[in-house]
Amino acid sequence: MGALTGIDFTFDTPIDTSAALRKMQDDGISFIREGGASSLFDENGMFDWKDVSASSLPAIIAEMGDVRWANATVGISLLLRDSQRGGDLLFHPGRSAVSFMATINRKPLSDSSRFCDVGWYLNNLVPILEGFGLREVEVRDSV
Repeated sequence: MGALTGIDFTFDTPIDTSAALRKMQDDGISFIREGGASSLFDENGMFDWKDVSASSLPAIIAEMGDVRWANATVGISLLLRDSQRGGDLLFHPGRSAVSFMATINRKPLSDSSRFCDVGWYLNNLVPILEGFGLREVEVRDSV
């Protein structure tokens, strides 16, 4: 098993998933990788990710905010601004908790370190999420 880096975000109140994703796009985060997008609508606890065309992305973002999914986990893969690094973003049931897993070209702390540069990920995500009532950030980095 490889290294695992996760960041959990907790909010004062449930956040609007679609609004958060649009804000991320406005701030340069991309949900397109290799010409498509990868999303999750977890209806059965199987976490079955689906690849969709880039042209489907606006509909996917809108659907993630639909009240139908408020008590299910939804997720999307992303690339952080101006990089080929990113991961999977999960919006948990109730929408007051969001998790990010650094799964795409994980950024190491240094060339010789087994640990992740979690500060780099936090610098990319926290400024966006603070506007949604971010209350707590918890980081895990295990090798």
